[in-house]
Amino acid sequence: MKQSITLYDALTSISMPSNKAKAVIDAWESDVEKLASKSDLAQTEKHLKTSLSELGAELRALIREQSAELRSSIREQGVELRTSISTLEAHNKIVQWQFGILFVCISVPAIKMGYEFLSEVLLSQ
Repeated sequence: MKQSITLYDALTSISMPSNKAKAVIDAWESDVEKLASKSDLAQTEKHLKTSLSELGAELRALIREQSAELRSSIREQGVELRTSISTLEAHNKIVQWQFGILFVCISVPAIKMGYEFLSEVLLSQ
């Protein structure tokens, strides 16, 4: 307000009509109301720092939580993978035995037939 009176006095001293000087003062005061003071800026800065600090803490907590959940999920998947591998190894052993038995079932009669054939050929001579 003190500055408004000083400005009004300065304008009227240079022969500006009173109503125009008042209009200039009103316009100036409405513009000044929109300006931030040093204390406003300091308070805003403090508020922003506090908000950033809180958000940072929340973000770190969220990252820790997600990281723990991810580790837990990876462990569970590792256990499932080991179980699946063990099951596949057991199936692999069964298949190996089946091939072995199949080989024996095919080779023994084939060897027997070959032996009988050679016996007939050699004895018939």
